[in-house]
Amino acid sequence: PKGSVKPFYSIFNYDRTLPIVTMLGVFALAIVAVGRSKGLKSLIGLVFSLFVIMGFLLPAIYHGMSPIAAGVFTAFVVTVLSMLLLNGATGKTMVAIVSTMLGVLAAVALYLVFSNLMRLSGYNLDQAEELLAIHSATGLDVGGIMFVGVLVSALGAVMDMCMSVAASLFEMHRLHPDTSAGQIIESGMNIGRDMIGTMCMTLILAFTGTAVASLLVMVSYGAQLDTLLASDYVATELLQSSIGAISVVLSVPITAAVSAWTLCRSDR
Repeated sequence: PKGSVKPFYSIFNYDRTLPIVTMLGVFALAIVAVGRSKGLKSLIGLVFSLFVIMGFLLPAIYHGMSPIAAGVFTAFVVTVLSMLLLNGATGKTMVAIVSTMLGVLAAVALYLVFSNLMRLSGYNLDQAEELLAIHSATGLDVGGIMFVGVLVSALGAVMDMCMSVAASLFEMHRLHPDTSAGQIIESGMNIGRDMIGTMCMTLILAFTGTAVASLLVMVSYGAQLDTLLASDYVATELLQSSIGAISVVLSVPITAAVSAWTLCRSDR
């Protein structure tokens, strides 16, 4: 009819639903096919972890809860349920859970120290302007957002390191029950040294890979090394990758000490 409004269409982007679903399906099938029952449990744990992050962590921070408190609580829930699901309620599982949480608390302390020294916070992120708009509406703590990214990125590596060291030490003690606490700690350190390099490399390269495009833009502008290091973007990436790597390194002596205390206490 005359005077009716004509429809207006706008193309947002490609419809990637089918490729994404296919990719995730291949990922799930690969985990189950190779890992069998362990792979299925790992997949369930991964889905649960994402559910906790999306269902609790992000809404809690959005509505004004402290990002550090919400992040530590999320790490605790994910660590406990994931490790219990994968390994059951055994002694080595309890040691790995305690060690992981001590490693997370060490990451909190390191973040608070170095973020203050480097004068970095969530306000230095690229999305700070949008986050400030959310802050005015919900009370979002913009300053602590950066720590959540550090924690979520490093948590998996810390859990892996703690469980690997604890499992090795418990197996060694099973075969040699007369092993002393000092020998257990020394063995744990030796086991961890073989894993530290690859774990830290994984974390640092993961952060670096996401920064390649931005670094190329800075280089094209003729930025010198000191200018790059002084920029918010590079300093933020270095802080995030370094805190994650240091927490992985510290988890080795922490797990060795907790394992020695637990095993010698059980012997007594």
